[in-house]
Amino acid sequence: MSSMNDLRALALELNDLHAQYSRLGWTQYTTGYDFGVMDAYKKFIRFFENEKNYNTVLELKEKETTLSFEDRRRVEIMFNQFEPYHLSKECSEMAEAIEAQVNELSKILNTFRFKLDGKEITSVEISNILTQEEDSAKRKAAFYCRGQIDQPLVDGGFLNLIKLRKEYAKLRGEKDFVELKLKEDGLDSSVFNGWKKQLQDLLPEIKQKRSAYAKKYNNGSKIMPWDEQYVSSKIAPLLNQQIDLSDYYENIRDFFKIFDINIDEYNITYDVFPRKNKSEWGYNFPIETCKDSRILANIKNRYFNYGVLLHETGHAVHSYLNDPEKVILNFGINGIVTEGIANLFGHFMYDEIFFNKFFNDQKEEAIQQFKNLKEYNNLKALFAITSILFDQELYRNPVNSLDDIYSIYWKIHKDLFDEEPYSDIFPWGFRIHHTTHPIYLHNYFMGDVTCEMLSKVFSEKHGGKDIADNPVKFKNYLLKEVINPSGLYKYNELFERISGDQFSLKYIL
Repeated sequence: MSSMNDLRALALELNDLHAQYSRLGWTQYTTGYDFGVMDAYKKFIRFFENEKNYNTVLELKEKETTLSFEDRRRVEIMFNQFEPYHLSKECSEMAEAIEAQVNELSKILNTFRFKLDGKEITSVEISNILTQEEDSAKRKAAFYCRGQIDQPLVDGGFLNLIKLRKEYAKLRGEKDFVELKLKEDGLDSSVFNGWKKQLQDLLPEIKQKRSAYAKKYNNGSKIMPWDEQYVSSKIAPLLNQQIDLSDYYENIRDFFKIFDINIDEYNITYDVFPRKNKSEWGYNFPIETCKDSRILANIKNRYFNYGVLLHETGHAVHSYLNDPEKVILNFGINGIVTEGIANLFGHFMYDEIFFNKFFNDQKEEAIQQFKNLKEYNNLKALFAITSILFDQELYRNPVNSLDDIYSIYWKIHKDLFDEEPYSDIFPWGFRIHHTTHPIYLHNYFMGDVTCEMLSKVFSEKHGGKDIADNPVKFKNYLLKEVINPSGLYKYNELFERISGDQFSLKYIL
């Protein structure tokens, strides 16, 4: 009979396969070269299809009533990874076909460059225009130029990818691909119940307050998507302060030391400056827990770039704060937890314990600017629901053309905001999650809700003091209450265990 040691041996082998796959992914995303990503993925498939490996898991599942709570959770995590490859041959073949299509589309995404006024332009330069350009028409042009990737993605097989994912969900016996992905993450669609109503209940107040911002910072014009970054920069001009980012590592290191976290002790690789054929997004590649973490970003000398650096370093720190011996439980950590922790550290860009190094001579001004910016950001927090629902509705509606994709977006927009479309198109493809990480965008928003919950609970337990007043205590609290048990519980269970309450948007509202 199989033992828990046998299960751990499988997990260690799986961990090695993941490390090989991740290293090749890192190379593809940083250089544009594919040195065998699909070959590495096929090794995953063969490992999961192996009958001997699966029987090891099944034998332990059959006697799970005799196991401890922790071991039952370990068996559950491993079973959930193996089961899809033993439902049918068609399921395995479909999973492989999906990954092959994702890999081809990733190459397009990583090497594509937008053009504006006939000249190639990077995502960093687009962001600078959206942030600083006084001419709204030029901001609008920069915003829409990101839609140039939409057609190449469709031509490269995005519609086929949607079709494959829908067929795969049916083969798995699920209602749709959304339910399948949520189920794999220990969630179900009921978690989104009430979100639309809560947004619409708040819309009159949100619109009224945003109108005041528009009058003050946007010449009285309604704040459109291409105005959001510009208005933010007007509220907090220090976001765009020119700074020397050559010493970014020292500044990040000094910040984490405040929490008694020394990233010098961690093997974190940074690749943060733009170049040809490198992905223009920001990522953390968690190659191996507590051994190897890599950060891809694209930055230029503006203060707001520290947001992505803090976020991605938050991912890396989370990896190193996990226990590498809990190899199976680490597989079970929910994406909402990982994004929540990363968002938590990313938001410190607006806090004095981070920005005082840069704006010490403008301290009071910085405090007020970032306070105002947080208030503005709260007004648009619920707007994330649009992207989350769009990500889902791609798999719940017929999608046979690029126009169908645009129609789905505008249908959601009208349903949520009772507004007619202001364009025939909407840039979506540049957001790589739709291709590589479908049904994932909710993790960021729910991660923010989790951050607010953690801050509130921590403050209540420490006499009303916030995280910045007790950074070391907060690190210890994070370890004890979140990181150590996070693989042991499904997300909703963990949230309720910490807060004493079910997941609710009330923490962010």
